[in-house]
Amino acid sequence: MKTPSAEIPPAPGGPTGSPAPMDGVLIAGPPMKLHACLVLIGGEQFAVDVRSVREVMVIERLTAVPGAPPFVLGVGSLRGEVLVMIDVAPALGLPPCRVGPRGRALVIEPATSQVAIVTDQVFGLERFDEFRRNDDPINEKAAPFGVGWLERDGELVTLLDVSKVVNALRRRTR
Repeated sequence: MKTPSAEIPPAPGGPTGSPAPMDGVLIAGPPMKLHACLVLIGGEQFAVDVRSVREVMVIERLTAVPGAPPFVLGVGSLRGEVLVMIDVAPALGLPPCRVGPRGRALVIEPATSQVAIVTDQVFGLERFDEFRRNDDPINEKAAPFGVGWLERDGELVTLLDVSKVVNALRRRTR
């Protein structure tokens, strides 16, 4: 495994966060902190950059959508806003999420996307000092949707690129 990088992954639609080239030599910027929401999806722990998440919502009720693709569990309401509730676990090669009463979902940024990703569980927010680039695939299915890995309690947790996995699911329906 490679040594951890001091750079952080780019924010969706934000600055690159990558080292700046200077006379053909890459210069790494100062280490920056990364805040991530830790979740359980399909029985496996993932981290999601908080800049990709508008909020965590409680799923009060799901309304089925006839003819929707299998990853669409239904629609839900958050303060009058209708959100499509999707399960990304199968796209990551994992069993579907177990959405029970008062389950949790991550409402994805930007607000115009109107999508929430269901989870098995939301553990909370955590701050990380560094991450490992997505050069060393650990979970082959999740690797294409990961930005890299974060170390937590001696274990590596995939930092998930939620926009990438949501867009992949959208392309499957076309």
